[in-house]
Amino acid sequence: MLIHPSISNEYDRLTTVVVGIARQMGEEPTIEACYDARSRESVALGTYPTEQACTEQMSAFVRVLEELGVRVLRPEALASLNQVFARDIAFVIDDQLILPNVIEDRENEAKAIEKITGTVPSSNIVMMPSGCFAEGGDVLVHNEFVFVGVSSDDDFERYQTSRTNRAGFEYLQDEFAGFEFKGFELHKSDDNPRAGSLHLDCAFQPVGCGALIAPHLFKRSEDADWLVNHFGKEHVFVCSEDEAYDLTTNVFNVGPKDVIICESFGRLRTWLQSKGMNVHTVAYNEIVKMGGLLRCSTMPLERES
Repeated sequence: MLIHPSISNEYDRLTTVVVGIARQMGEEPTIEACYDARSRESVALGTYPTEQACTEQMSAFVRVLEELGVRVLRPEALASLNQVFARDIAFVIDDQLILPNVIEDRENEAKAIEKITGTVPSSNIVMMPSGCFAEGGDVLVHNEFVFVGVSSDDDFERYQTSRTNRAGFEYLQDEFAGFEFKGFELHKSDDNPRAGSLHLDCAFQPVGCGALIAPHLFKRSEDADWLVNHFGKEHVFVCSEDEAYDLTTNVFNVGPKDVIICESFGRLRTWLQSKGMNVHTVAYNEIVKMGGLLRCSTMPLERES
């Protein structure tokens, strides 16, 4: 069956999604082998999650998606490779599946989805050129806008947690000229997960009733202010520093009124329900120890406009 990519925003009714896998993750990495701050912290604290715990939580997440009528695809399991965070190795803008350049540590993950990408017509695939880096966690489609977390050249060279560079942003902007691109620089840290954001979706995300944001993670306060003003202050959930550390913005939208969140996000659940949202909860407290959450572990391919 052919897949025809279609993503107009973060919250249209989801029909097809790739969800990462935790099988055959391999041994716990050393601190030196980690390439995000939260994983480094987990290894240092002795709390890095087991393969079994991650597999159980991801399986429960998939069950909720399937109960909501979503077709769920999974990557091929490759030995000794962390494939939990499917979001970053490919992403969709409009009717195009973009295959980006990612950091060297993650290059092999793309091989595990070749059977899936092989079902997408070649006319609907964009391969980013050499030197243009991007990861799907940094790219959020919002109707006429594409919001991108982008790092300066200095930050991209300095931090492992800088995943989308200026060249990648400019390439996407040129390739999708019909959209208005807005780039946002985030604070970065390779060692302290409270001091920076790995991707834009760890600091901000639209939902059907508005948006979730952690303003302190934006390098420029005026960028966070623009987003709050765009969605309307009364429609924006502002995360505390502790909520940002727990990746509270990193929920997953299944439809305009349906959203899946981590079961520990009590304040967010109350806020979403007050806005008329149907809130579905899952335990994902082990996955977060590797620096990502619900949106990070998904790669939506088709949403109904």
